[in-house]
Amino acid sequence: MLKKTSKKPHYRGKSGCINLPYGWKWTEGNKTIVKDPQEQKNISLGRRLRRKGLSLSQIKAQFEARNVLNRARDASWTPESIRILLTRHILTPIWQLRKDRMDAHLRAEKKAQREARRVPVVALNEPDPVKWGQGHLLNRDGSRRAYWPHQVDDLRAQDENIIHLDGRDVGKTADLSTLALHYALTTNKGTGLIAASLNGQLLSILEEIQFQIEQNPKLDSSIAVSKNGHRKFQRLPYPRIEFTNGSVLYFRSAGTYGEAFRSLHVDRIWVDEGAWLSEEAWRALRQCLKAGGKMRVYSTPNGLRNTTYYRLTESSRWRVFRWPSWINPAWTQDREADLLEFYGGRGSAGWQHEVAGEHGAVSYGAFSAECFERCLRDVLEYRKVTITGQELADCSTEQDTANRLEMLLNVPVQDGTFWIGADLGYTRDPTELLVFRESGGEMTKDKLQRTNEGEANRQSAIDNLQSTIIDNLQSAICNLQSLVLRVHMEGVSYPQIAQCIGILDGAFSAAGIGVDNGGNGVAVVQELLTLDKYRPRAFSGRLHGFDFGSVTQIPLPDGSDARKRTKELMTSLINGALQRRELVFPAEDREIADQFLTQTYTLSNGIVVYSKGNDHVIDAVRCMMLAREKSNQDWFDDRTPTRPPLPLMFATFGGEKDKQQEYWSEHKMRFFIRE
Repeated sequence: MLKKTSKKPHYRGKSGCINLPYGWKWTEGNKTIVKDPQEQKNISLGRRLRRKGLSLSQIKAQFEARNVLNRARDASWTPESIRILLTRHILTPIWQLRKDRMDAHLRAEKKAQREARRVPVVALNEPDPVKWGQGHLLNRDGSRRAYWPHQVDDLRAQDENIIHLDGRDVGKTADLSTLALHYALTTNKGTGLIAASLNGQLLSILEEIQFQIEQNPKLDSSIAVSKNGHRKFQRLPYPRIEFTNGSVLYFRSAGTYGEAFRSLHVDRIWVDEGAWLSEEAWRALRQCLKAGGKMRVYSTPNGLRNTTYYRLTESSRWRVFRWPSWINPAWTQDREADLLEFYGGRGSAGWQHEVAGEHGAVSYGAFSAECFERCLRDVLEYRKVTITGQELADCSTEQDTANRLEMLLNVPVQDGTFWIGADLGYTRDPTELLVFRESGGEMTKDKLQRTNEGEANRQSAIDNLQSTIIDNLQSAICNLQSLVLRVHMEGVSYPQIAQCIGILDGAFSAAGIGVDNGGNGVAVVQELLTLDKYRPRAFSGRLHGFDFGSVTQIPLPDGSDARKRTKELMTSLINGALQRRELVFPAEDREIADQFLTQTYTLSNGIVVYSKGNDHVIDAVRCMMLAREKSNQDWFDDRTPTRPPLPLMFATFGGEKDKQQEYWSEHKMRFFIRE
């Protein structure tokens, strides 16, 4: 009896392949191996004859008598070829061989996954933060935490003062969370502070630490428990985590003056986005660190030179790590090309700061953090609505889309004066629609003036008196613009955006609507002004599309015009309103504060260039402010300003400085003597 051989068949994946098992052939068209019906018949005939007891020579004679063709397609058989025929047909079929290889591959994959999930035996008090993190922390996809080479250098650095100049997506949050957890769990009664300039930045770190604690039972059981049985994982008024070994981690956002830092004294400080901390916050933060403590600062540079962050990066007493975005192993040429196109080349401030992690060109803050913080209020009627393209994907008709948008927006018809600003991105970019309610001069001194700790040390009695007089005058003349609705849209086409604006206008009857002509803006404005279904809304005269790169004519008292770039004019209008506290933003939506406080600009050949990316809400506010100014006919036709401008509004005017200074001085006197 013939024995089954375990030798696998050898074949080549091309025409003319050799050593194929009998019964199979190569097809050139499909580039695959398939059964050969003729050879299958030969195999069946040979097996029947062999079972009858015929020898190889006798089978050869039977094949020749029956004119059976071999693989060479002739009838010349030999006993050896008969033996090969009867031997090789018993081999495992090709499909079975493929299945066996697939099964072996799957088994190897499962084994690798089990090895990856296997927790190394690492003690909870392991002194090496790299080994500790690899043994106890996970990535968001469930795999074990692994650190890139540049992260390993940072984690194992023992310097007392370390500061970073980093691009985006280089692993800052992973390092910071690892160091904080490692310190808390390996130090008895240690205290650490995780600080950030904005609450949104702080929450991302808190979420990462909470995720790691929830995924690892050892870490979860290390959280201390109060006498009442509650875990000491506090979120309000400030996040705080206490561990069983007595260590405590504090989480504080800086705010404008760093008031939240003043009551703390800790052994470790980790700062996220330190470039955006105000100077007052830096002064309060440094005194939180005990003698002999260590501080690490992670941040993407913003180009500002007159800041503590910039001075520390230039200090010889601080060790500086520089992580450009391309240090990430996942960096590709396509990613580089996309970012170069987005930021406008390697010489742009956006590329230098966000990608290269360099100070780059000198930058300036576009908005005053102090003025903006004073405009944050608890707006009870404020709502944020998020709409994605997936929520509208199953709408087959325009009416279905309109009904779905009305359901998602859920805005009733309201009375009052409203203004709408819109920044419309492409389908893949976010769209922001903002609705502001205008209210009259109902402000009081208590609502208008916010005191803060340490103000007496910064201002003299005369300054306080002057500030009080100005505040009282402002309360009688200014109109408040309060943000009451924010519609954030992603993946929504421009016809649907136009429908959304139509629905909002139907509910609020906006006095004016400003739209950024970039992206889908031109198409949306054209639809709203020309399509018959929007004619009842009478958008003509109320809807304005603005080109940020254009120039706007500004009337002066002597009858002449001053030319100012549109985006600079919009920004100066916002700065003036922030100084007069005419804009009111909801304190609960920290994304708005994040955008305003991180917006910078650079000067290139005398032209102001604003930072890109995180500015969609700001652009919507810009459009609203200019639409409101344009709707005021006195300002444009009679060339008489409705309220006196502030010096900051003229900071970026070009030319005719003498006329502008004279104009400001005249109105400043009117402002102080107004009854």
